[in-house]
Order: sequence, then C-alpha cells, then structure tokens
Amino acid sequence: MKGKTQKGIRVCAYIALVICIVWALYSIAYFIGLLSGIVSFGEAVDWTRNSMVKAIYYVGYLASTIWVIGLCVKLVLNTFKGIRENTIFPQNNVKPLFWLALAFFLYLLCWSNTPILYDDGFVFRIMHTNFVTPFFLLFFAFMYKVAADEVEENNLTI
Repeated sequence: MKGKTQKGIRVCAYIALVICIVWALYSIAYFIGLLSGIVSFGEAVDWTRNSMVKAIYYVGYLASTIWVIGLCVKLVLNTFKGIRENTIFPQNNVKPLFWLALAFFLYLLCWSNTPILYDDGFVFRIMHTNFVTPFFLLFFAFMYKVAADEVEENNLTI
C-alpha cells in the first residue's frame, strides 16, 4: 500500500473514531436525559402513560444505537489492523458491514419514531428514507466483499 493512501486511510479512520466517541457521549447524555425527564423536543417524556410501548421503544432505540456505534468502532479498529498488516481491504470487515446495514435500518426506524415518547396518539411509521442508507450500506458491503476476496486471492497467487 502506498504511503499517501495509507496515511489518508489512517486519518479518516481516526476522524471516524472521534465521531463515534462523540456520538456515544451524546447518546449517553440523551438516553439518561430521557429517563430522568429532562425536556427534549419542547416537552418531557410522560412515562406514566403508555409506559410499556415507550419502554420497548426506548430499549430498542438504545440497543440499536449501541449496536451501530459498536460496529462502527469495530470497523475502524479492523481497518487499523489491516493497515498494520498492509491489507487495504481486511476480510474481517466484511461481516460487520453486512450487520451494520441491518443495525442502521433498526436505528433509523427508531430515530424516525422518536415522537412516540412525547405524543400518545402517535402512530408508528416507516418512511422511505429509512431504507436508503441501509440499502447503500448493503451495496457497499457487497462491493467490499468482492474487493476483499480479490485481495485475498491475489495474495495467494504466486
């Protein structure tokens, strides 16, 4: 791998890691704020009405957020390992990319339905935009898999 490309990938990976850390810290504050009743979207969450639906939503949103952030960090760490091993497409990033497409779909589904916490008459919705990013992630995962397989096959060729 050329030095300039390697340096560019390393810089992007560090930036992605910092973004993941900031996102994780923001999410911790947000989820603690939801539980403690701190005002968000102009009003506090009333946990006494429809508490079961709100609790299921809250757990799903929390779990999907943790899952997405965890997968992003895993991808960055695998990329650092690949750079050390002089592999631009590490094979161990393939499965996390496919899982990231599913995790991000669930995350976007929860994110777009946040008003469930504040409006008792809110109806669960699925929007077309919830499918766009996961679709591109899935497409990218397939492309990455092809590239990783080609790199591995090329390394085995004499």
